[in-house]
Amino acid sequence: MTSFSLRDPLPPPVPEAQMAEVSAEFEIVLGKRQIAGVMFVASVLLAVFSAVSYIAGEAVSPRKASAIERPAPGATVPPAPAPVVIEAPKPAAPPAPLFAEPARGGLYLQMGALDKGMAAILAEGLRTHGFDAFVAPGPSEKIFRVLIGPLADPQAYRRVKDSIDDLGLNAFAKKIEQ
Repeated sequence: MTSFSLRDPLPPPVPEAQMAEVSAEFEIVLGKRQIAGVMFVASVLLAVFSAVSYIAGEAVSPRKASAIERPAPGATVPPAPAPVVIEAPKPAAPPAPLFAEPARGGLYLQMGALDKGMAAILAEGLRTHGFDAFVAPGPSEKIFRVLIGPLADPQAYRRVKDSIDDLGLNAFAKKIEQ
C-alpha cells in the first residue's frame, strides 16, 4: 500500500490492479444551487404538463351553444312566447317536532332505545324515508326511544313494519298506555 503526506497536493494514482478492488459505490452531493435548479426544472415541467392537459381537455369537451342567435337580415322574427307565471309554493305544514311525548293508548313501532344523539340521528334518517318518526323519553334520563307512529290500526302497523323490514332494520310494536 502506498502512503502520501499532507504536503502532496493529490494522492498518488491507484494502479489498475487495485482498481478492480475499488467498489462501485459512490455518493452524489448536491449543494443549494443544484437543488434549486432541480426544483426549478421540475416546476417548469409541471406547469407545461398542466397547460398541455388543460388544452387537451378543452379541445375534447363539447362546445356550448351560443346563447343569442341572431336572425338573418330580412328574415321575419317570430313573436316572443308569453311569459310563464310560476306560483310560489304553498307553505307546507310545519314538521312534527323531533322530540315529543307519545300519545296515550297509541300504537307505535319502536325502533330502538338509544342515547339522545343517536336517537335523534336515527329518527331523522327514518324521516328521510317517509316515516313519522320521533324521539320519546326512555326508561332513564340518558336513554331515549325512537318511535314511529301513532299507527291507526293493525293494517297500518303491518305496512310500516314491512317497509322497515325492507330497509333491513329491526323493530317491534309497543302500545303506549299511561
